[in-house]
Amino acid sequence: MEKYCFSKKVQSAYESLQHPIAIIQLIDDQMVAIVLSKGFCEMFEYKNLAEAYADLNNNIFKSVNIDEVPKLAGEVFRFTNDEDGGEVIYRIDKKDGSGSRIIRAAGKHVYPEENVHLLHVWYTDESTDINQKIFDLQGSVSSLLRNMPAMTFSKDVNTREYLACNQAFAEYAHKETPEEVVGLTDFEIFDSETAEHFIEDDKKALAMDKPYIFYEDVPDAAGNQRQFQTTKLKFIDETGRECLLGLCQDVTDAMRIKREYDERLAHAHDQANFDALTGIRNKYAYQELEKKMNDLIAKKQQPEFAVTIFDINDLKKVNDTLGHQAGDEFICEACKIICREFGHSPVFRIGGDEFVAVSEGEDYERIDELMEFIEQSNKNASRTGDIVIACGMEKYKNEKEVSEVFAKADKKMYENKKRLKSRN
Repeated sequence: MEKYCFSKKVQSAYESLQHPIAIIQLIDDQMVAIVLSKGFCEMFEYKNLAEAYADLNNNIFKSVNIDEVPKLAGEVFRFTNDEDGGEVIYRIDKKDGSGSRIIRAAGKHVYPEENVHLLHVWYTDESTDINQKIFDLQGSVSSLLRNMPAMTFSKDVNTREYLACNQAFAEYAHKETPEEVVGLTDFEIFDSETAEHFIEDDKKALAMDKPYIFYEDVPDAAGNQRQFQTTKLKFIDETGRECLLGLCQDVTDAMRIKREYDERLAHAHDQANFDALTGIRNKYAYQELEKKMNDLIAKKQQPEFAVTIFDINDLKKVNDTLGHQAGDEFICEACKIICREFGHSPVFRIGGDEFVAVSEGEDYERIDELMEFIEQSNKNASRTGDIVIACGMEKYKNEKEVSEVFAKADKKMYENKKRLKSRN
């Protein structure tokens, strides 16, 4: 996809704005800054636009506090997949090393042309007027305490009647006020199955010398399924009556948000681990596998394995003579051949025309047979003008790290590549 360009007049107008803005284009899963304003340079402490463009297009998270990068990366991914855009608050490091600032970034999608996806981002410095923010925070905390959503209640252990509760519990019990709950039992509020469930929990709490904390899925008085984190503990009131105190937080929405976040995070991780062109795993995914295997090697738990490195011959020639689209198709065809033959091995694209397969189990047992097949395939391809794939394989022989096996396989691949070229 081509980089989108505004007219010189529009570009100049955007860049002269005093308010901090950026216009980002999504190109082949990469975020490219196509417009930065004067205000952006001032906020993020750049000397000029050239320096800002160079920094962001080298690393879009360059000025972000290192602890904030994972969160911001996740939010950026969410922005690009959410038609409505969104906003995020994060910290950036001051260039003089004197601390950090709080930035709010709000993004909105714009589609100036078909297949052109731009994200307009407005930035606000949230670290100013800190005293006012502290005051606002104090007010928020006070309001939270006054309107605490967690349900609280107390029961008489012997009669099982509710002695008191807050408004949140009354609403859960489908009563207008806490006073309507007082004096009732679970059987008078909930269905018999739910009431029996609550009584069993009460018994567990009464048998313990510490608070009983648990999660549960239970219906409310109207039969709607909810998720709760509940704490129950026994106590003796001022009259000597044995009672049970309960604190119950409805976490239904929080758990739903967490599940959605985990799903998005897993999807973002998958996106980061797969090669956009071929659909197989990429260099980053290979490095993760290598790290796991190194841990197993250190523990002497790594099974036998072989590393095979592949390199496609004449890709540059195809690109130069037929164009890069033909070169991409060339790469994909080679990838299909490798994945078909190494069907029980994870295959990774680790460079433009370079792949690696890590073979264990069945593929390891027949690795020599697989190498012979590739060799025969190359002989046939040399005659017919089809794809020739240089390769080198090395089996693990108690090396300290996978990289040592990789280096030996890589050397064999280059030797094989020279032999193949000498035949032509």
